[in-house]
Order: sequence, then structure tokens, then C-alpha cells
Amino acid sequence: MEKFLNGKIMFGSWFDHVKGWLNAKDQEHIFYIAYEELIQDLKGSVSRIGQFLGKSLSPEVVEKIAENCLFKNMKQNKMSNYSLVPEEFMDQKKSEFLRKGVVGDWKNLFTEAQTERFDAVYKDKMKDVKFKFAWD
Repeated sequence: MEKFLNGKIMFGSWFDHVKGWLNAKDQEHIFYIAYEELIQDLKGSVSRIGQFLGKSLSPEVVEKIAENCLFKNMKQNKMSNYSLVPEEFMDQKKSEFLRKGVVGDWKNLFTEAQTERFDAVYKDKMKDVKFKFAWD
């Protein structure tokens, strides 16, 4: 957890990554969506993404996209499960990139002290962010 909080992970700081994209909203044509939203309404989310891209999707196409985007299907897909990434960059024996697909499951893995530490760092690093996240 400390590596994550300090940005010492494969893709760098999550906090910097998210804030960078949020700060680009006025400069680029960007669509924000959270995993929680996809879980809550996958087909509706697919339709919203299509609308954002200026594409009219038939119900059949929405259904097919949603089927391919189900967690169980993405977990089996080598293009989305990171199983092709070399072990020196991502050791899937320690933890698979796609674990359970359950919103909020991280809470079951943290001790109370870890939760308090995470919440304190999150609050500090995201204090100037005005964006309303699905989990806030």
C-alpha cells in the first residue's frame, strides 16, 4: 500500500494520473466514467460512451459490447488481463491485475490502520480536486 500511496508503482502515482486527466477537461474532449458506474449500469454506460463518440449504437451492438466488457470475460481476455506483461513488470503470481471485479472489495483487504492511513493520504492529495467521484 505504501508504494501505491507514494507513487512507486509501475505506472506512477495514481493521484497524479487522476488529477492530470481531471485538469485536462477544459483542454480536450474527455469523457469521465468510473468503474462503479460501469458495474451499476453497463449497457447504459456503453450507450453513453457511444453518444459521447457521436455513434448511434443499436441495442444489439450495445449488448455485444457489454458482453465483452463483463468482468468475467475481461478477466479471461489476454488483451485486458495484463497476463502478457512480463513478470519483471507485473508479477501476477502475487496478485492478478484483475482480481474479483467487486466494487469496494479493497476494504476487505485493509486493516483498520491501513484504511485510516489510506483515507488520510487520499484526503491530503485530493484536497484541491472539485470533481465528484462515484465513491465520494
